[in-house]
Amino acid sequence: MKRILAVLIFFMAAIGLAAAQRLPKVAEPTNYNLTFTPHLQSARFDGTETISIRVLKPTSEITLNAADINFYDVSITSGGNTQKARVTPQTENEMVVLSVDQPLPVGPATIKITYRGVLNNQMRGFYLGKDSQGRKYAATQFEATDARRAYPSFDEPAYKATFDITAVIDKDMAAISNGKIASDTPGPDDKHTVKFATTPKMSSYLAALVVGQFQYVEGSADGIPIRVWAPSGKQDMGKFALDAAEHILSYYDNYFSIKYPYGKLDLIALPDFSAGAMENTACITFREVILLISEQHGSIDMKKEIAEVIAHEMAHQWFGDLVTMDWWDDIWLNEGFATWMESKPVQAWKPEWHADLDNVSDTGRTMNVDSLASTRPIHQAANTPAQIQELFDGIAYGKAAAVLRMIESYLGEQTFRAGVNNYLKQHAYGNASAADFWNAQTQTSRKPVDKIMPTFVMQPGVPIVDVKAQCSGSSTTVNLTQQRYYYDRQKFESPGDELWQIPVCLKGADDKSQKCELLTKKEQTFNLPACSNWVLGNAGAKGYYRVGYTSKATDDLARDAETKLTPAERIGVQTDVWASVRVGNQPVGDFMALAQGLQSDHTSAVVQDLIGHLDFIHQYLVTGSDRSTYEAWLRQYLTPVMTSVGWEPKPTDTDEETTLRPRVLRALAVDAHDAQAMAEAKKLANQALDHPDEVQGELSFIALSVAASDGDAAFYDRIFSVLKQAKSPEQYYNALFALTAFRDPKLVERTLEFAISPEVRSQDALQVIASIMRNPAGKKQAWDFVQNHWNDVSRAGGPFASAEIVGATGSFCNATMRDQVTQFFQAHRVAAAERTYKLSIEEINDCIELRSQQEPKLASWLGEHGAAGMQ
Repeated sequence: MKRILAVLIFFMAAIGLAAAQRLPKVAEPTNYNLTFTPHLQSARFDGTETISIRVLKPTSEITLNAADINFYDVSITSGGNTQKARVTPQTENEMVVLSVDQPLPVGPATIKITYRGVLNNQMRGFYLGKDSQGRKYAATQFEATDARRAYPSFDEPAYKATFDITAVIDKDMAAISNGKIASDTPGPDDKHTVKFATTPKMSSYLAALVVGQFQYVEGSADGIPIRVWAPSGKQDMGKFALDAAEHILSYYDNYFSIKYPYGKLDLIALPDFSAGAMENTACITFREVILLISEQHGSIDMKKEIAEVIAHEMAHQWFGDLVTMDWWDDIWLNEGFATWMESKPVQAWKPEWHADLDNVSDTGRTMNVDSLASTRPIHQAANTPAQIQELFDGIAYGKAAAVLRMIESYLGEQTFRAGVNNYLKQHAYGNASAADFWNAQTQTSRKPVDKIMPTFVMQPGVPIVDVKAQCSGSSTTVNLTQQRYYYDRQKFESPGDELWQIPVCLKGADDKSQKCELLTKKEQTFNLPACSNWVLGNAGAKGYYRVGYTSKATDDLARDAETKLTPAERIGVQTDVWASVRVGNQPVGDFMALAQGLQSDHTSAVVQDLIGHLDFIHQYLVTGSDRSTYEAWLRQYLTPVMTSVGWEPKPTDTDEETTLRPRVLRALAVDAHDAQAMAEAKKLANQALDHPDEVQGELSFIALSVAASDGDAAFYDRIFSVLKQAKSPEQYYNALFALTAFRDPKLVERTLEFAISPEVRSQDALQVIASIMRNPAGKKQAWDFVQNHWNDVSRAGGPFASAEIVGATGSFCNATMRDQVTQFFQAHRVAAAERTYKLSIEEINDCIELRSQQEPKLASWLGEHGAAGMQ
C-alpha cells in the first residue's frame, strides 16, 4: 500500500464508496414511533415502526439506513393514499430503497414497517449482554452508525426527529429509555408493555433502550429526578455516582443559560459495553467500572475518573444532544466540548483533586500524538463507518478541548461562557458546524476568534514557539518564532509554511513581567517590563503550543521553578523541555537537570508527569552498562519524596499524599529497583489478597502490579482467585490488570490465553493484550501471540476494537519489530485503524531515532552527575 499507484486506487475506490453512503436528500423524518419486543433467549427482537416524514421533492423512492434487519411488511402513506413498498437492500452501503408505483408528492407522509432484527454479541446496535450472575439483558449502542441495526432510519446526525418508544418485555424486567415512563401495562401474555413519553428532537444515534433485571438508587437536582441503575444487587455501588451527578447537574444548570432540558436523567451501568460511556439523551450508559464503586474502599483516582466521565456525558446533553454537529467531520463539537467541560464541575465540587492540573497533563499527551506527521486536523472528512469511527481519537477529544481552553483563556472565562451560551441558544434542538461556533464567539467577544480557531481546527499539527529573551535596560525584549513541531527530526529541521494565530502568554522572573499577545506571523518581537533572566513562553499553561528554550533558559527556569512557577507551569515546562530533547534541540541532560530542580515539588500531578518521563528514559534510553547508575540516581531522586509521604497511609493524609504514595512506590520498586520499595509492595500485595477491603484502593493495584512483576505461579494463582471473587468492579480490574505485569514467560502466556477465552468479557480482552504489549518484559511475547491468534484477537471487543492492538504496537522501539508490524498489517488490514497504523509506525521510527541520538548523551550525563550528583 506504500506504492503511489496502490494508494491512488484505494483512495479513488474509497471516494466512490463514501459518496454512495450518504442518504439522498429527498425526505426527512419528523417522528419515529418504535415498538421493540426483545426475545433474549433466542437473541432476536421484533420491531414495528412508523416514521413520519416530510417529502422534500416528488419521488417514488425513499432510502433509509438499515443493517442486519429482515423486513416483513412496508407501506408508505401520503395524502390519504397508502401504497405497499418494495424493499431493495443495498447491503454494502447499509441501506434499503423503498419503492412505490405512484410518486410521493411534496409534504407529509408516513412509512410503516414491521421487521425482525438480531440481538448481536458485538456490543453495537441492539445487542445481548450478560451480568455477573448470568442474567441476560438487551441494550443499545448506536453511535456512530449503528442505530440502523435496531430500526430502519435516517441514520445521519442532521436528520433530527422526536421519538415515541415502546418496549414489550418479560414481566420481571425493567426498561429504561430516553423519555419518562408514560404507562406500564400488563400483557401481552406473560409480558408487560412500557411506553415512554415523546422525546424532544434528537439524532438517530442518541435513541436508547435498555431491558433487563436492573435496580436503581435515586436522587434529584434542581427538580430533575436522577436514577443510577445497575444489575440487580449492585445498585448500592451507584451512590457515589448519584452524588456526583447531583452536583454536576446543579453546576451545569448554573453555567448554561439553558437549564437541563430533558425532564429526567438515568445513568445505567452495563457489564458488557464497548465504549467507556455513551451520552444517549437522558439515558446515559456506562461500563460498570466507570459508574459503580465502593464509597468506603474505592480509590480517589477511580472516583475522580467516574466523576469526570459522568461530567463528560452530562455535558453532552448540551454539546451533542441539544446541539449536534451537522456531520461527523465536526465530531469535535461534541467530544472536544464535553472534554473541555468535564473538569469544571469536578474542580468546583472536589478542588482537592486538582482536575485543572490533569488538563495540563492531558494537553501534553495530546501534543504527543499531534507531533506525528500522520496526525490529522481536528476537522477531518469522513464518510464510511470505518472512517467515522477512527475520528473518535485524541484529536477530537484532547486537542479540541485544549484549543477551547486556550481560547477561553484568551477571551476570559465570562466572555467565553457568554459565547458558548449564544451558540447553544442559536442552535438548540438543531445542528451546527465549526464556523457556527467560532462566529458566535467572535460576535460575542469582538475578538478575531474566527481567524484564530481555523488555524488550529483546519490544519494538522502543533506549533512550537521558540523564545529568545534579551534584557535591555528596564525591560526584556522577547523574540518569538513559530513553526510546526514534528518528532521526525528531518521534518522538524525543514520547516514548512504552516502558520498559526497563537494567543501567547509570556511571564518573566519578575512577577510584574507578564503579557499576553497574539502571534500571527512567523516571527515577532514583544517587550516585557523589567529585566528578566528567563521568560516563560506559556504562562498559565493554557496554550496549545510547545515552547522552545535555550539550555541556559532551562537551567534558569529549573532554579526558580518551585518558587516562581505554578504547578501547572511546572508541568508545562517539563513537557516543553522533553519535546526539545525529542528532536535534539536540547540534550537529555537538560531534562535531567530540570527534574533535579523539581525534586522538592511533591505536587502529585507534577511528580506523576516527571515519573512518566523518567520511566520512558529508563525503558528506552538507558543502556545495559548505564542501568545500575541510572537506577541509583533514580533511587536518590525519589527517596526523599517517599520518606516525606511515608510507606503506609496515615489518618491525616491529604488526597495529594494519598495519590502520590502509590506513584512513587511503583517508580522506586520497578524503575529504580529499590529493595525496600519492593518489599513494601509485596507486603501490601499480600494484605490486599488476604483482606482486599483493608488495603487503601490507591495502593492495592500498584502493590499487586509491582509484586506481580517479581511474582511466581503461586502468587499468580492468588491474584486469579481474587479476580474470581471480586466484590466491586474496581477490585476485579485491579486483579485483571495485575496479571499483565508478570514477567515469567509461562505466566505471560497464561494471561494471553485467558484474555481471549470466554472467561474474559470481549470489551476487556484487547486491553489486557495491549497492556502486555506495553510491558517491556512481555512485549515481544504478546506481539507473537497476536500474530499467531489474529482471528481470535480481531473478533474480540467489537468491530472496531482491534485498532487498540494496532495502537499498542507504537510502544515498540526496534527495527525488527517495526518491520514485523508493517508486514503483518499490510496482510491483515484493519479498516478502522488505517491512520492508527501510520501513527504507530511513525512512533516506532521516532523512538529508534531518539534512542540513537540521546543514548550516548544520557550516558555522558550520568558519568558526570550519576548518583553522586544528587548528594
